[in-house]
Amino acid sequence: MESQPWDNGTRIVHAALVVTVLAELSTGLIVSQGTRPHWLFIHSVLGIATTLVIIMDWMWTWARRDLPILFPWNRAGMRVVAHEAFGVFQGKLPGSGDRTGLSSFMHGIGLLAVSGMAATGLLMYMEIPGGYGLFLHSSAYALFTTLATAHLWLSYVVWAYLIGHIMFAALQQVLGNNVLRHLYLGHR
Repeated sequence: MESQPWDNGTRIVHAALVVTVLAELSTGLIVSQGTRPHWLFIHSVLGIATTLVIIMDWMWTWARRDLPILFPWNRAGMRVVAHEAFGVFQGKLPGSGDRTGLSSFMHGIGLLAVSGMAATGLLMYMEIPGGYGLFLHSSAYALFTTLATAHLWLSYVVWAYLIGHIMFAALQQVLGNNVLRHLYLGHR
């Protein structure tokens, strides 16, 4: 089980992403009940902050040239991911941290899912029907409903990803791979 620690910048971006996405998912649960409209404003403001963090994450990933690590969608990269995925079913934990493999691939999937939520959320914000959105036209209700449905389904993906991410990190920690050390600033 190979492990490559993250640099401090990646740790900071990851922590900011965790905090903002958790805040968004939490307020989203309240907003989805429709009983407290003032939470929609809070959810919207947090959504803008989360979107900025997601953009920062994409820029950081691009600047570090880590896109092939998070998205190893070539033959060699997918071979490593498949090998590690089959290893999981044989009781072998994959490596973690700043390396090509199953862990980084799943982080890439998570980044795509939260990016999709941010995109649909921003578009919904611009299309809020009833004269509250930035763009007013007759198709606002239909487009808003389509965006809201996509946003909801993506939230299920992000919740599943988040729960799986936490459970897998806890499993790795319990089985002896000290993945929590990746979170501490200044630790290599």
